[in-house]
Amino acid sequence: MLGLAVPVGDFNAHAHYKPVPAIHRQATVAEGGPLPCFGGSGTGGVEGVHFVMSRQGYSPFAILRVELAAAQDTYAPYTDLMKEVKAGFGRTMSHLPAVFGVSRQTLYNWLNGETPKEQHQGKLVQLAAAARVFTEAGFKPTAPSLERTVAQGKSFVELIGQGADGKETAERLVRIEKRGAAAREKLDAMLGDRTPSRPDVADMGRPALNEDV
Repeated sequence: MLGLAVPVGDFNAHAHYKPVPAIHRQATVAEGGPLPCFGGSGTGGVEGVHFVMSRQGYSPFAILRVELAAAQDTYAPYTDLMKEVKAGFGRTMSHLPAVFGVSRQTLYNWLNGETPKEQHQGKLVQLAAAARVFTEAGFKPTAPSLERTVAQGKSFVELIGQGADGKETAERLVRIEKRGAAAREKLDAMLGDRTPSRPDVADMGRPALNEDV
């Protein structure tokens, strides 16, 4: 039986990957090819242990195995996406299950590390992209704004649920909300400090039309 220890500490350093502990195990001769093998090392030669260990190049007998327990404690991208969604949507996160057709608890399960089903993963990526737009713009979406018509007669929630681009849809919603806010400010400026007059007692019961005609 032949076993080789292979250093694994620097395998991923150049690629900036998070190191994952691994172990090596002894490999039987059968896993690398039967020994002895006559003729492999020249006429009449035998591929013995010394010949194999001294041969340059990759060893056919080095076997690496990543520990499953260690692999589970690695980067969880969907948890980070959910954190972005929570930061960008705030309290209106309770309206987002409609995007996926899931329960509210399911979103919190994703936030706590559960991996979404494959059909939900793309929408979650787009939702996180929208959340980043809201955060960068300092915009806090409200329940009415998420139900406001954004494009094609559909609301933000409906568009993302149908697979629309999250960044583009969010930017459009922000523009709509800003235009609405600007129009309200302009109307308030036109009205100034006007206050509606209080009705007089004599106005009570006064006919709006000439009832004698």
